[in-house]
Amino acid sequence: MDPSEIPQRVGPGKESCPNPETEWHSPTSISMSKVLNDDDLLIEILLRLGFPTTLVYAALVCKRWCHLASDCKFLSHFRKLHPPSLLGFYLDDIMAPSMSARFVPVLPQPPELTIVSCRAASFSLGTSQGHVIKCWNGRLFTLHSDKSGFTAAVHSPLCPEGGMVIVPKFILEQNTYGTIIPKEEGDGFSYIFMRVVSNNETTQPMVLVDILQNGDGVWRRYLSLATDQLSLIRWDVRHVLIDDKIYIPSALHNIVVLDLTTSSISTIQLPQGVEYGDRRVVLPHSDGASGMYLIQVKELQVCIWLHKGNNWLPVDTICLRAMCATLMMPGCEVEDEDAPTSIRINQLWVSAEFLFLEMGRCTLHLDVKCRALRKVYEKSKSDESFGHIHPFMMIWPPKFPALKDDPARFALPI
Repeated sequence: MDPSEIPQRVGPGKESCPNPETEWHSPTSISMSKVLNDDDLLIEILLRLGFPTTLVYAALVCKRWCHLASDCKFLSHFRKLHPPSLLGFYLDDIMAPSMSARFVPVLPQPPELTIVSCRAASFSLGTSQGHVIKCWNGRLFTLHSDKSGFTAAVHSPLCPEGGMVIVPKFILEQNTYGTIIPKEEGDGFSYIFMRVVSNNETTQPMVLVDILQNGDGVWRRYLSLATDQLSLIRWDVRHVLIDDKIYIPSALHNIVVLDLTTSSISTIQLPQGVEYGDRRVVLPHSDGASGMYLIQVKELQVCIWLHKGNNWLPVDTICLRAMCATLMMPGCEVEDEDAPTSIRINQLWVSAEFLFLEMGRCTLHLDVKCRALRKVYEKSKSDESFGHIHPFMMIWPPKFPALKDDPARFALPI
């Protein structure tokens, strides 16, 4: 949230922190001043605000509060306690080019996020602007194709005044697997364009990686590598980028790891008894701090695995049968205990915090930590498919007011 949008409760004149020496010394004001003038206690209070929007309100009180709220160490602690909230998701179907992506809010939303939720809902994306390929940190990445190639663009639904950023065009040859991966760096993004070329001119499939550095205007070749390990890439399971390694699903039960740092390729096998099929096994996005996760849905059971070192470790198992039964909604019924139930994963998020599942005509949101399942969308009869779900999260870090004495430190990027 931009502080300029917050209603001002006082006049435009110079404002300072409350001074207990010049105010009436009631027992309440004395106790309050002891708390508010103690940085350690004030930090504990700020940590309990819960939302970055509220944190910006607090930073407007005075310069001291702004210094405390925008401190990097404090923000790191705040984020661990209060991860960015899920505002909703963009629903897009690449198989229906005449339909534009639409935003579906996940309700109810807390009052503190009302403004940003309304802004995300009011943002529209025309069919001429392409399809959504990813949402990340309050931004929307779209891909549009024409005869001259592919054009990617970055939209900021929560800050539309910033306009749209166009990524330089790139070419994707026929019969070629290709993907563009945005990578957040500082106050902007770099982009990785990876493609696997296999044709009569090459004896082995070639992996080509081009990189567009943040602030650069030209794609540059980063590596070119011949390999047989990427001849069976799966199109139905999405790759992930974790710590400069691209994890690419392949064959029935392999994950090919392309290490951009060492320019090498290795293979990880899925856990024993697990194989890909009909969007029942996926790799979630991850911050890389804890490792790589894998999610499997088998009938009405969700299994979460973590790959660390050279081993797969079972992290959690969640039974959905009782949760689905309590929904009591058409298209989400579990009629027969012995009958196989069709359920697929549409999307999930960092470290498998939540999942979007498809069951019947319904899209369900599963909060892994709270073990809560709820319906967030129901497909109409005219819908041919669910399309792809792209979770849209609250921006982090928040944008604090720029102070005159130190503008660079406090003008944090959106």
